[in-house]
Amino acid sequence: MNLFSEEKILTSFPHKKSDALELAICFPNTYMVGMASLGYQTAWKLLNQNENVKTTRWFTDIQEPRRGGACSALPPAYIGFSFSWELDYKNIFKILEENKISIFSSERSEDDPLVFAGGQIPNANPEPFCDNFDFFLTGDLEVVAEPFINKIVEIKDLNRTKKLEELAKVPGIYVPTRRGLLQQAPTTPIKINRVYAKENLSSSCILTPNSYWPDTFIIEVARSCPELCRFCLASYGSLPFRTPDIKNSLIPIIESGLKHTNKLGLLGASVTQHPGFDELLDYLLQKKITSPDLQVQIASVRADTISKKLAEGLHKLGSKSLTMAIETGSDRLREIINKKVSRETILNSIQTIYDSGFNSIKLYGMAGIPQETDDDLNETIKLLKEIKAKNKGKKLTWGCSTFVPKAQTPFQYYGMDKSAEKKLKLLSKELHKAGIEFKPESYEWSIIQGLISRGDRSINKILVDAYRYGSTIGSFKKAMRENKDIDSEYFIYKNWDINTKLPWENVQGFLNREIIKEHATL
Repeated sequence: MNLFSEEKILTSFPHKKSDALELAICFPNTYMVGMASLGYQTAWKLLNQNENVKTTRWFTDIQEPRRGGACSALPPAYIGFSFSWELDYKNIFKILEENKISIFSSERSEDDPLVFAGGQIPNANPEPFCDNFDFFLTGDLEVVAEPFINKIVEIKDLNRTKKLEELAKVPGIYVPTRRGLLQQAPTTPIKINRVYAKENLSSSCILTPNSYWPDTFIIEVARSCPELCRFCLASYGSLPFRTPDIKNSLIPIIESGLKHTNKLGLLGASVTQHPGFDELLDYLLQKKITSPDLQVQIASVRADTISKKLAEGLHKLGSKSLTMAIETGSDRLREIINKKVSRETILNSIQTIYDSGFNSIKLYGMAGIPQETDDDLNETIKLLKEIKAKNKGKKLTWGCSTFVPKAQTPFQYYGMDKSAEKKLKLLSKELHKAGIEFKPESYEWSIIQGLISRGDRSINKILVDAYRYGSTIGSFKKAMRENKDIDSEYFIYKNWDINTKLPWENVQGFLNREIIKEHATL
């Protein structure tokens, strides 16, 4: 089955010249997962706007046919990866090797593509992968895409070394091997450019029945989050908080999407904190009257934005379950992480959701948060049991991850909790007894995320060896044992002094380091 033939393309591109450069934009997972990623769809659209560049899509299970057929003798001139989850790196290596391209930039020849990455990982800490990528696109792609594409067209006849020298001059492009040639000290910040326009954030440019969200028009209602929880890369990594105008931006975009589907997905780290969300809800409810088959799903809701009107409205629009991140049942711990919502507010919001017709709620939290005690953990258990006891016929799910320190956030200085695995087991035991569904993330895989998140260039050896050994948990343990000269525990578990030189000192995020340090002080 040709998955690409079942797509509905909602955007247009300039006619491509016969000698257009070929660029492959890769998602390091399956087609079904990749096509549910609004960021990936947006990258494909933005990188395909020049008549001199033809951009195709690659996934782990399928590649879009290229000019000259799928068996074209020459590789694309550029291969880019949407890199937003640490553990996807192994799929990136696999895609490269399956296409006979070395995973090491130093081993690539003039006949090989230039390999780059963009997304959450290179925006936060690209250093563990500087040996693998020729360059990184940093910041919001809405800003970086056009100058990048113009530059690769301009330099298409240069050799590989000269191309990288020229790319290093473009704001928002980080070329690790050129830093020394440009006489920049290792600690010189590479400024991440941010787009400040509030209008027209991202929306779907492709609909497909084969997506994780089938035939759903996804629209970005908010970017970043104003609350700035101290652990949250989704917030700090995409600042500033931006919300499109309802009447002049969101509604026209939604109207265009509804010409092709009856399914809408509202996306954002803090969707219901859009200052005009009530106005958007009124519009959608009115739309539901004239289009009864309209279905609206929402990424998540914040406890202190829940009202009877909002909950009942989302239920009428077809949402079957709501998701809310509360992180912990402990008021003390929520204050530490800057989650500015009280226990009372959480309880009232959840009751409002259930009373509005919802039979299912999924709450998200973490184990191993810095300064977490057994009392804090028991507060979480107590809160969840109280919710369940009041709503015995309703479904309650606790999705729980292990705290992983993320670069560019205040909690980048705090190591992981070695006792977090025991805490997950306690939660599992107590919550199952109460009839609460418990869905933990793997503690052992979280450790690998922590290694990558706070690692420097030295850990690339561990990552490559683990990939060669099969990319299992056992593979990583073996690779760490064999590379004893690399102090893995320093990156995973060590609490760092606030004045520690960070591996990602050369990358400057939206907030300067002094502000990050202020937020890190507990």
